[in-house]
Amino acid sequence: MSEKEINSIIKEYLKAVKSKLPEWLKEKKEHKDILAELEEHIWSKAEELSGTSQPTIKSVEIAISHMGSPESIAKEYKRRGTPKYYITEELWPFYLRILVIVLGVIIGLSILSQVLNLIFGNADIGEFFGGIFQGIQIGGLAAFAVITIIFVALSMEGYFPEDFKSKKTLEKERQQIELAREKGIPISEMKKRPIKPYIKPVGEIIGGSIGIIAGIFFILQPIPAITSLIHPEFLLYLQFAGMFMLVEGILDLSRGLIGNRQMFAHQVIHGITIGIKLASISIVILMMNRPEIFPILVVNEPGDALINIGIAPEFYALFRGIAGLIIAIIALTTIEDFYRIYKAEKYKI
Repeated sequence: MSEKEINSIIKEYLKAVKSKLPEWLKEKKEHKDILAELEEHIWSKAEELSGTSQPTIKSVEIAISHMGSPESIAKEYKRRGTPKYYITEELWPFYLRILVIVLGVIIGLSILSQVLNLIFGNADIGEFFGGIFQGIQIGGLAAFAVITIIFVALSMEGYFPEDFKSKKTLEKERQQIELAREKGIPISEMKKRPIKPYIKPVGEIIGGSIGIIAGIFFILQPIPAITSLIHPEFLLYLQFAGMFMLVEGILDLSRGLIGNRQMFAHQVIHGITIGIKLASISIVILMMNRPEIFPILVVNEPGDALINIGIAPEFYALFRGIAGLIIAIIALTTIEDFYRIYKAEKYKI
């Protein structure tokens, strides 16, 4: 039998193996070395089995059977990760990050859509929160199912997070690791690269202090000359808003005092902050539906006293639109808190 025919048999086998190998191997071009090594083993085994220096078709076929089926060979490379709940430990942090980000976006979009329904009269206050909950429930379950299926499939193929990065990015991270080791900078065990401080304590302390002062101001309302001109219901809303500002300011101040340690405490604080932000939306909604009590303080002539002229009815729609925009911004800022909860994981010792 000619060498050409034997080569054809081996090439067909290698082609079948290549088709079964995971994509991450092909993308890195590592499959070429694997196939070359496999071909070398086949020739060596075939020569051994033939008893001569010239392999035969039969010895080649037996050698190939010793190598195993293309599926069994590919399976060894797909077992690359460490199993964990059907998703490998290597992909698990990446999976959680995607879930948190997508959930944050769904929450923001659900609130924004209900705000728009409220503004354009397609829903009332009673339907507002129900619509938000329904949107989060349906969108969250769908996103969870789709993302989980994708990551299970990636885990079964043996993907690692670094397989989604370019060679340039991997080289940059390798250089960062070397620099971190030289300077003694902590290296994340999860991402294997130097990590920056989780927060800037001074900024959190200053921001928290400002929030506390503003919250106390709105609660105490220490300027009777002005508050006497404002509708009592609006003043009550301001006091509630001040309470939310005060609590959020205390939480920010606490994070600043904790600094870059106690990551679990940071996660708890961010979780409470999310609840505070979402609860504060109720105050904006209440004011949105009472534009007539919103104060507009003016002085008609120099030297005259302040008077409250309120909002003209033709500007009520504009007022509600601005209030709706504020609600959307508050909701979207919760995405950052969700991300920071996840981000704190890689700073845990």
